[in-house]
Amino acid sequence: MYVLLALSLITGFLDGFGLAMFIPLVQVAGNEALDSSEVSESLGILKFLVDGITGAGFDLTPAVILTFLFLLFLLKGIIKYFEGYYKVLVQMYFVKKIRYQMVDDLGNMGYRSFLKLDAGRVQNTLSGEVYKIISAYVAYFATLQSIVLLLVYLILALLANFQFALLVSFGGYLTNFIYKMIYKRTTVASINNSNLSHVYQGLLIQAVHHFKYLKATDFFGKYKQKLKSYVDQIEDEQKKIGIFNAILQASREPLVIGIVILVILIQITVLNSNMAAIFLSLLFFYRALNYIMLVQTSWQAFTSNLGGLHVGVELLEDFRTGVEKNPGNIKVNQIQSIELADLTFGYDPSNPILKNINFKIENNRTYALVGKSGSGKTTLTNILAGLIEPSSGEFLVNSSQRDEVDLGSFRNRVGYITQEPVIFNDTIFNNVSFWSEPTPENKAKFDKAIKLAHLDELVESFPKKENTHLGDNGVLISGGQKQRISIARELFKEVDLLIFDEATSALDSETEKAIQNNIESLRGSCNIILIAHRLSTVKNADEILVMNE
Repeated sequence: MYVLLALSLITGFLDGFGLAMFIPLVQVAGNEALDSSEVSESLGILKFLVDGITGAGFDLTPAVILTFLFLLFLLKGIIKYFEGYYKVLVQMYFVKKIRYQMVDDLGNMGYRSFLKLDAGRVQNTLSGEVYKIISAYVAYFATLQSIVLLLVYLILALLANFQFALLVSFGGYLTNFIYKMIYKRTTVASINNSNLSHVYQGLLIQAVHHFKYLKATDFFGKYKQKLKSYVDQIEDEQKKIGIFNAILQASREPLVIGIVILVILIQITVLNSNMAAIFLSLLFFYRALNYIMLVQTSWQAFTSNLGGLHVGVELLEDFRTGVEKNPGNIKVNQIQSIELADLTFGYDPSNPILKNINFKIENNRTYALVGKSGSGKTTLTNILAGLIEPSSGEFLVNSSQRDEVDLGSFRNRVGYITQEPVIFNDTIFNNVSFWSEPTPENKAKFDKAIKLAHLDELVESFPKKENTHLGDNGVLISGGQKQRISIARELFKEVDLLIFDEATSALDSETEKAIQNNIESLRGSCNIILIAHRLSTVKNADEILVMNE
């Protein structure tokens, strides 16, 4: 950004020097007999421009002045090009950095910390508000750039006519108090707008997620009113921002022109100033006027997007506060055993969910966890998957303590299949291979995985085979087929621990039986954890563990 501001400074001075040369051009064109010293005096301190031309041995003629003028603006254009090109690179770097940072920080969060976040707030910030952050950056830099150029023209105006420039600058400073009030109110409206958008996004996510229920019970009409009330509040805040922008746009030019006219009258009637010097200074102020407008417009745009910046910073802070602690560096290339010893866990330490859990997973056996709802089955599997840390006791992976193990490499050896299968809006191949390159090796792994998951007939039934898109959340296939896609994904991954968390509870008996056959065919190939309520699902497990109290 410093480089960009320096380039702006250079282009501003080159532009100012070019404008200054119009004064001697007019003078020489009107009277070519004028002495160069008379011409240079009209430029004030900027007379070095004319002195430089004559010092180089050139006569002060319209042709010479025009040539010099052209060279100044040509050089300005070249530097302006490099400034614009470099600005694009800097902006691209910023946009990538902010997006990468948000995605990385979200991925680095611990599971327990993530559960505390508002889904609407996360989605709104990462999708909608991030554009406000980018717009705020663009507006902020445009403000800095305009300030630099404004200062350039003010300096040139001071050099041309000190008294005139000082009076106009003072008048401009007084108008700034009016704009400060507008900026303050715009900032408040912008922050309110962002906070209301969080709530609206959260409600919208729930409307999509629970659409079937809302439609079937005719609650959608009532829910719509809630959504619309937030739309009204959001647009009311947006209206305030728009009104403040309109006031700013409408009042800016009349105020500045009024000040300039008042100062010219004072210069002519009270101070008896040289009109040529006033004209040159006015020329610079005319340029400065554009940048005064740009400064105010850019700053107003910045404050309009300040809400996005605030919520973005707050969310990043929450991401960092909830970052997962993973000091371990022992890589897990294969899970040979997992052992829990006197393990206890509770979200509230005074009210533990799990107490003194002891068992060992090894030798590619199948373990079933049974118990009534709320007995801690899913919590235990979350611990086994490395998602949450036990409150006390030991969690050993291949005889190493959990905090000594690299959790990323451990989780890479774990497969997790839930009651609601995870299906992405993409092809069968990408869902199973998780966007792996379609190399011959990966194709062979894919074919093996779909056969083990009994999906080969389904894939062959589609005209596009494995390149068939499954639609949003797998809308084009049945619940049982979704579960098989989930199983195939974990088989493609070649995991050592495969967790089925009530994976068949939402299926009809025929589909459940097919999935059970899937599970049976996998026995002995990896360690399997089954959570289920039905005896038929767990009766063939090597060990059945009952969760009680």
